[in-house]
Amino acid sequence: MKERTPKERLYWLIELYQQNEIELPRFCDEFSYTYNIDLDYDELTELEREMFRNLAGIASRFSPFEEDHKLDPKAFYKEEDVREMVKLVVGKLNI
Repeated sequence: MKERTPKERLYWLIELYQQNEIELPRFCDEFSYTYNIDLDYDELTELEREMFRNLAGIASRFSPFEEDHKLDPKAFYKEEDVREMVKLVVGKLNI
């Protein structure tokens, strides 16, 4: 089986999340790592770059812990923030 490219992996992770086949913390970790470490940004269209950058920014600062949100509400994102951004990305990129 052929290994996915980082770009393919980002799309795959979004599909897994939409189908509830990946837990949110793992999705956020995997998406952030793939986008920030593995990806060659030149492989993306301008729209993909914008959408994936925004999602990676939110995913990288996701915290499931209420204490984090109480400590600094502007430093961390909640599940609904990730969900809304995924929804936006899916709509914009026709996933």
